[in-house]
Amino acid sequence: MKVSDRNSLIREKMAGGMPSHVIERFLTMLYRVDRKPSRFVPLREVDVPDSEWILESAMDSGRLRELAKRGESLLNQVAMIKLNGGRSTTMGGDVPKGILEAKNGLSYLEIIVAQTRAIEQKWGIRVPLILMNSFFTHGPSMKLMERLDYPVWTFLQSQVPRLTRNTLAPLDTGTADDWAPAGHGEVYFALSESGMLDKLLRRGYRWVFISNVDNLAAAVEPWILGLLEADGIEFLMEIIDRAPEDKKGGTLVLKDGHPCLLEIAQVAPDEKKLFMDIERFRVFNTNNIWVDLMSLERVLADGSLQLPIIQNFKTIRETPIVQLETAMGAAIDCFPRSRGLRVNRDRFFPTKKAGDLFVLQSDACTLDGMGRIRRNPERSVSLSFMPRVSFSSDFLDTASRMSQRFEDPSSVSLLDAESLTVSGSVFFGRNVAIQGNVSIQSTEGQVFHIPDGTVLSDGTYP
Repeated sequence: MKVSDRNSLIREKMAGGMPSHVIERFLTMLYRVDRKPSRFVPLREVDVPDSEWILESAMDSGRLRELAKRGESLLNQVAMIKLNGGRSTTMGGDVPKGILEAKNGLSYLEIIVAQTRAIEQKWGIRVPLILMNSFFTHGPSMKLMERLDYPVWTFLQSQVPRLTRNTLAPLDTGTADDWAPAGHGEVYFALSESGMLDKLLRRGYRWVFISNVDNLAAAVEPWILGLLEADGIEFLMEIIDRAPEDKKGGTLVLKDGHPCLLEIAQVAPDEKKLFMDIERFRVFNTNNIWVDLMSLERVLADGSLQLPIIQNFKTIRETPIVQLETAMGAAIDCFPRSRGLRVNRDRFFPTKKAGDLFVLQSDACTLDGMGRIRRNPERSVSLSFMPRVSFSSDFLDTASRMSQRFEDPSSVSLLDAESLTVSGSVFFGRNVAIQGNVSIQSTEGQVFHIPDGTVLSDGTYP
């Protein structure tokens, strides 16, 4: 197929609901793919960043107090953006993740509203809450916000065509499967094109803190805001030390002397094992991002915000397809004064799978006075930050079916658990306690019922 014919099909596909600038930006991404057939970054071309590029949150207590005081005086100049465009597909639902129950009977968005109200109550400043919604999440999310009677600003993320892998022509099933989110790297362009960036600047806001809606550990932190102002940082990526469960996630590297975000989809198959070596690539992108709005306006205006294109391969309705995406953290390479900040893991607890949600709703973590998810202080310091929970698909393939396996999932205690793995036909009664490392494996044809009040300590059951 000729490139011109392919582009005509894409324009025709997108013309029904996408503005012209979104169409042209997508075609520009495709042009870049055409010009650079290899989507991989050779690992020999990247280095591990040193202390010049990675700041440490572990600092002198006096310095920390100074930054916190400075940040508190700047709270009236910061806004908070939550990426709220996702479906709860990995949770087995087909509703916006933000409206799912997360903890203590509250949805993700309800807890985030509680966080912003806590800031207002403590410091007397209302930090604007801004949602980047998708076409799918906007309606249900706004109904919830209306019920909460809380003011929120919104702008929309685009959707773009999925492309057939062999021709790069748009997938044409006539269903919603033809479309995919543009990737969270679009947040900067959508912020500008929606008029939200101009609105924030006109009202005197200087910074935004951006994070995922499902990371309830992420909230505006005054000392980090003070650090931005004190050091003149234009772009800050919060990073944590990489753990085995993070090995497939994006890491911060140096390429041509500049900090870059490297995702596993950008790594050749024969180098993925090296990419996942947490002893070599030791830090992990939390997707908690702080951006100076005036600097963002500048890089958008001069065209220097060029994000690497990630080609995400999937099969849809038996057709091999590719989704063109960009990552929000990849913008770190586009700002002259950008840094990584190593934070504690207590600022990062996303929920991507049923096991994550199970931990979130358990007694292993609590909501603190600022509405943030925190490790339960009664959990032993000898245990990992949070227990590792893995459910096989033959036990629980979606979080929406949790009630079929648990009488009351929130009554299962993980306070003293290091890890829990479950497979097969297993059914939990109420008030079951998991201690240490526990594996429960029901063989084919066997049903294993765990009675109310059972305590399972280190070992394999039954």
